Amino acid sequence: MAIRLPLKGVLDETHSASSVASTTYTFTLPQDVDNVVVKLSSVATTGGGVSAVLQTTDDGGTTWYDVARTSVVSAVNAVTAEWITAATISNSGAIGRAGASTLGTGAESGLPILSPLGRIQLTYATAGMANGGVRVQVMTNSQSGNN
Repeated sequence: MAIRLPLKGVLDETHSASSVASTTYTFTLPQDVDNVVVKLSSVATTGGGVSAVLQTTDDGGTTWYDVARTSVVSAVNAVTAEWITAATISNSGAIGRAGASTLGTGAESGLPILSPLGRIQLTYATAGMANGGVRVQVMTNSQSGNN
């Protein structure tokens, strides 16, 4: 199987704030997407860390379901980037829970991407942390290369 390039960016946000429990960003996937890639990187954080949750919906954004969650990016653990890769079709079996905010860090639900509408939820480990900039990028690729 060939590497599926180019990656197409569908979200690129840098969030800088203090005393934030969580924030969300929605995005729309292009047609013919095989894979979604999320990169979470931190410019400078102190007093805690942040993780990103990739979420999908089957009802136009009324209800959200967790697909995968990164581990924590923080100055404490010296991790500068975390990644998620999620296929539009899942090869896993039964899923117990996939509701919003049900996954622990570094976990996946096994749920595939359910629609073109997606969401990233940034979850902060400490509500009072100082955040010099957390960048989240969502990219896609497809077998046809025409995404």
